[in-house]
Amino acid sequence: MISAQAVMAAIVILMSLRLLVARDLYAQMLYLNVVGFGLAGLVATTWRTDMGLIAALCVFIFSTLESNAVSYTIRKIEEIRRAGELD
Repeated sequence: MISAQAVMAAIVILMSLRLLVARDLYAQMLYLNVVGFGLAGLVATTWRTDMGLIAALCVFIFSTLESNAVSYTIRKIEEIRRAGELD
């Protein structure tokens, strides 16, 4: 049986490779977001101590902040593109 850690690791590796070959900025940001959350999951399932829990929470919180930054950046890029098209 395949473990949850193996599945998460495979997803992180696949998305990391796609991040390296993607040319679209939106795709790169979304792949980076998946990698961040995947690493949080790997930390949470690998380190089974109190310190591991704290590390996983920190990674998850910062991945959430990263996700918010990605969505903000995508929105700003769209606004800049629209303003450029109107000029």
